[in-house]
Amino acid sequence: MTISTTSTAAWSGGAAEERFRAALNTDAAWELINEFTQFVRESGTEGEARAVAAITRRLTAWGVAHTVHRPTCFISLPRGATVTATLGDGTTREFEGTTPGFAIPTGDAGITAAPVVVQAGHSASSGALFADLGGAIAGLDLGGKIAVLDALPMPARVRDLARAGVAAAVFISPGARVHEGICTPIWGSPDLDTIDALPTISVAEVNKPDGTWLKEQIGAGRVQGLTVRANLDTGWREIPITVAEIRGATNPDEFVLVHGHLDSWGEGIGDNATGDATLLELARVLQANRGQLARSVRIAWWSGHSHGRYAGSTWYADAFGLDLMENCVAQVNCDSPGCRWATEYRDLSVMPELVDFTSTVIRDVTGQESRTERPLRAGDYSFNNLGIAGTLMLSSTMPQAIADEHGYYAVGGCGGNIAWHTVDDTIEIADRDNLARDIAVYGTVVWRLANAPILPLDLAAAGADLRASLDGYAGTLGARFDLGAAVAAADALIEAADRFGRRATSSEAGDAANRAHNRALLRAGRLLTALSYAQRGPFRQDAALDVPPIPDLAAATRAFTAAAPGSAAANVAHVSLLRARNRTAWTLREAARELGGE
Repeated sequence: MTISTTSTAAWSGGAAEERFRAALNTDAAWELINEFTQFVRESGTEGEARAVAAITRRLTAWGVAHTVHRPTCFISLPRGATVTATLGDGTTREFEGTTPGFAIPTGDAGITAAPVVVQAGHSASSGALFADLGGAIAGLDLGGKIAVLDALPMPARVRDLARAGVAAAVFISPGARVHEGICTPIWGSPDLDTIDALPTISVAEVNKPDGTWLKEQIGAGRVQGLTVRANLDTGWREIPITVAEIRGATNPDEFVLVHGHLDSWGEGIGDNATGDATLLELARVLQANRGQLARSVRIAWWSGHSHGRYAGSTWYADAFGLDLMENCVAQVNCDSPGCRWATEYRDLSVMPELVDFTSTVIRDVTGQESRTERPLRAGDYSFNNLGIAGTLMLSSTMPQAIADEHGYYAVGGCGGNIAWHTVDDTIEIADRDNLARDIAVYGTVVWRLANAPILPLDLAAAGADLRASLDGYAGTLGARFDLGAAVAAADALIEAADRFGRRATSSEAGDAANRAHNRALLRAGRLLTALSYAQRGPFRQDAALDVPPIPDLAAATRAFTAAAPGSAAANVAHVSLLRARNRTAWTLREAARELGGE
């Protein structure tokens, strides 16, 4: 029987899937979450080692094969910060705060300079958390001064202030608690190409009440100077990466990678003890049903997410890069499921080729419709450069009405609870009923990816997404540069993908024809994902900054349109445009050829 790409997304596992889902529960998961309330899981510390032991003890008891890797990665553990305001009358006021990982420590003397308020603002959505300062610092004389601004100290903002020559920066949290984080733009541990991108300034973060007072005093001219003191423990340290594998029965070399981070800020219950517990429950029930798995499932608990900018998952992408490229059919990120009030599936990060599939699973399991968006350069999406399709960065979230009722602002996890990355992320953030529902969603996503005879990768949708991006760039460039060759290649790719999907058959996953079909899907998909999400090539990582679609074309378009026609800057950008257009057109043509196109 011939099936379309739409029906491949709608495939379900029948009675075997129903038995698998019925076996999922929250008993072991909830037990683990409660155990995690007893320690803080900083990367490479004793608390995290206790968490690894709690997981591996259970995996061993259930007979789940697993390995604890112990790579040495670059990790930064914040150790507190203070901001002292010296007023014109000689009095001082000191505020306790935090400093983001990888900022520059000040030493006991601190850094003292005149303050200047930058009129920034807090992000209106989780996606905007990673934005730069835009025009907020244009025209300001920041050289040698301490910038004070309402924002979280994300990498792009810290970079912008460093380029402006500040002596240090004080960021003001949007709430009564400061949110921990890291400010390096380097994805994973630095290499020779990225080491010079480490942050170069000292940073402190204070809460909103203290920051509001400080801004008022600066505005009134009462602050003579600010002193920033920041302490960090930054260096290379061994961290634990736990990977379990449940081998498939018919296609064991192929595997689904489902993963989440183990390390935490504070107890980190909503971010990400609930995710760690979800992964544990999947391991338990997949092991019990392994005879019904076609493909293998690898389950990974990463260290170095919170304190190493995804150092653990990046190390795995490096150490197992060839295996991942050749055999990983998809990656599924598990972060912040099962949180308080989180009853909706909106703003889910899903790559376009898996949108229909993911939406179908959520509808089948919960009866809800979902809303997806392009994955940010965030989470543990450390496999974009390898071209691996991904779904689910974060999980369910609270309805906007509930967030508004509580006066919550946008955060990047915990189901929308503003306890995210604070000491308030404790057991109250977890919700057992929501966890049960989300475990069923994750379980079904993984089960279907592991068993679907035809992988539910809609490459026509991926092509259409690329085509829409090309239309946007073409509109921006206008008559100054022709993207026609790339646009034509996108159209040909969409047609080839549509024809290829109609040739799919619905026999067993181990069927030779289906395996050949899936290998072609994966080869073409690798090309399209890398084109859309990665600029630096298959075995290198792009920065942890905003990555627009077709990033090398985006950068060239931005530079070309910003330059005066005929200027040296325009000529330089034109060279980049030519190269980006060539890469885009060639990649699209190669993907079409993999799918049988001309």
